Amino acid sequence: MRPLAAPSLPALLAVFALSACAPSVYDAPYPVRPVELPRDDAAHDAPIEWWYYTGHLETETGEPYGFELTFFKAFVPPEIKLFGVYPLYHTLERGHVAHFAVTDKTGRRFVMGERADFWGYGAGASRDELEVFVANWRAERAPDGVSHRIRAAEGGFALDLTLTPTKPAALHGDPPGIQSMGPGGTSYYVSYTRMAATGTLGRGCGPLGLGCETLRVTGEAWHDHQWGDFDLSSYAGWDWFSVQFTDDTELMLYLIREPSGAYTARAGSFVTASSETLGLGAEDFSVTPTGATWTSPETGAVYPMGWRVAVPAHGLELTVTPVFPEQEMNTRASTGVVYWEGAVAVTGSKAGVGYVELTNYDRYPYGQTDETTPLQPLRGPFGG
Repeated sequence: MRPLAAPSLPALLAVFALSACAPSVYDAPYPVRPVELPRDDAAHDAPIEWWYYTGHLETETGEPYGFELTFFKAFVPPEIKLFGVYPLYHTLERGHVAHFAVTDKTGRRFVMGERADFWGYGAGASRDELEVFVANWRAERAPDGVSHRIRAAEGGFALDLTLTPTKPAALHGDPPGIQSMGPGGTSYYVSYTRMAATGTLGRGCGPLGLGCETLRVTGEAWHDHQWGDFDLSSYAGWDWFSVQFTDDTELMLYLIREPSGAYTARAGSFVTASSETLGLGAEDFSVTPTGATWTSPETGAVYPMGWRVAVPAHGLELTVTPVFPEQEMNTRASTGVVYWEGAVAVTGSKAGVGYVELTNYDRYPYGQTDETTPLQPLRGPFGG
């Protein structure tokens, strides 16, 4: 892990966190502007925005891998001033962070890295076309004008993939593309829930991703893009699930937690094989931890490590199980954040694969909170 952060990192992280909570008029979900693709694959003048990719890959010999690559952009509004006088916008208009991880499912090996650039000299996000980068990690439009190309290298692995949507984008929420974030407001939320992945995974790489054993890989990926002015400070944390089933349907669920561990808000979407996005309200599904847990030896966070998921209207009775527990993202060097982001297997009424994200369990360990636990500021994947 080798963040490319500027000097005085703690102060910059504080600014990065403030930008997620400050009021702003920049590209907020309301008043509503309908989502327009592919234009909205690009960056926006929003206080917070991210481009998130996960996927499941196989080599030509059948070795299974998972990956995550996420780019975050935080906007510093003009009203944020140093000592109440100097607008930090003039110095730190935007902060950029990227997180990358590879899961070797057979070898039970997990490698992660992080990059940060709070000055913008080695990072950027185009407002004209999909192009976002931090140092040499990139996501951009492929030459065919449709696919996404993503590249990153860390910890002996180097990923270079072309991701081609095989279904139209899913626009979550009502109106389409505007998703409630519970107490925090609303967010633009667009997903490419199924993308064909082709490319290479280098392993045994040296510095700069050189000297690798290059493996041809294929598989399927998921891409989320969210942006808006939502305020995360009132959350204790959230649990988020994405599932790709073998019958060409997909499921997205998110659940926002109180300090007690109870879910205070939840919603989701089921995407049919014919690409219809069907919204799910709180009464439409249930997520129940199985009781299995894992305690991180590095951070002390205690995470649930298995779930039973039911979506009765779609005949879903599922068990969601991590491929192995050790998939924690300790990104304190870039954002001050600890979260779990891991590949999972799905069994039950349908089979599939997915990714699960669990935030803030270092502050609110699973099974160790009660109704009297005071609320602490959320540390989602962009600081706080």
